[in-house]
Amino acid sequence: MTQQALPTALPTDLTPNTYSGTPMTAYLLADGATTTVSTTVTTSALAATSAVSVAVTALTAALPVGASLDFGGVKAVLTAAAAAGATALTVAALSGGIASGVTALYVNFDEIPLAEDYTATLTSDEEVIKIHGRFTPVRSTNGFDFTSTIKTIAGIDDKIVKRLTIYGAQGSPGNRARILFRFADGFCILATVNIGAAKPDGKVGATQRYEFMANLSGDLYWCDLNETTPQWYKIGTKAVPAA
Repeated sequence: MTQQALPTALPTDLTPNTYSGTPMTAYLLADGATTTVSTTVTTSALAATSAVSVAVTALTAALPVGASLDFGGVKAVLTAAAAAGATALTVAALSGGIASGVTALYVNFDEIPLAEDYTATLTSDEEVIKIHGRFTPVRSTNGFDFTSTIKTIAGIDDKIVKRLTIYGAQGSPGNRARILFRFADGFCILATVNIGAAKPDGKVGATQRYEFMANLSGDLYWCDLNETTPQWYKIGTKAVPAA
């Protein structure tokens, strides 16, 4: 039997993409943050040891009091806020000199380091009735909830683990923080949470771990970083993004 050539048109493959859970990250936002900030600061002149002012190129974002900038190993801690466009920083006396043209990155959200496991559980509490033999939700009763667990092998000598430990050692609302989860496919969750007390864990032959609970105590949002203009959508509202 004579065989014909392969069909030139290939069928469309509709198999969904799959993503690794390894790149998932979680971030702790700065207290009182109203925006996410990630900006590079560059010195524009030499700053000598013990100097309390650092000349920089015009800032592209405002920096708060207490912001710590690492210029090649010399940390400059702001003692006064600096507005966007400012060309000088007021800082605590420098421990060393900083050359011109040295850069430092400032962000107001920090990644929780060396995470072994994140769980981010969204639940909705709805009244259900039995229709045609199955239980069907008919109305929301207590709304949406969010519970999460963060397990890391970083120790308390890490500034983020120390900060989580300090939160967890306080009663509400002193343990309140904003946390951001980012998944490999671009899905993100932003939640105001109460941080639970630190649970250090260790056993022979295993690396020490710290575990923290972070449970919803305020608003809850999601976003899709694959959208042309990503934005936060409040969970529990009727606002639906365009497909």
